[in-house]
Amino acid sequence: VIIVKNRPAWVILKKKRQKIQEITNIWRVYDAWLQKPVVRMYYSIELESGNLVTIFQDLLSGDWYRQNWSV
Repeated sequence: VIIVKNRPAWVILKKKRQKIQEITNIWRVYDAWLQKPVVRMYYSIELESGNLVTIFQDLLSGDWYRQNWSV
């Protein structure tokens, strides 16, 4: 994830840099039910290609991940 003005602006998916067209939703998760707390900032984003993706930053480590939703 490439940050511009404190917001995600680009992501690298499948080894390709893709521009974030719009951030459609932002939410924060804090959960301490495990031995190690979970603190994350989630972003629902629309890419330049039109694909919808959810990414999150682990606020404890600073690392970024793509959320894979399964049903």
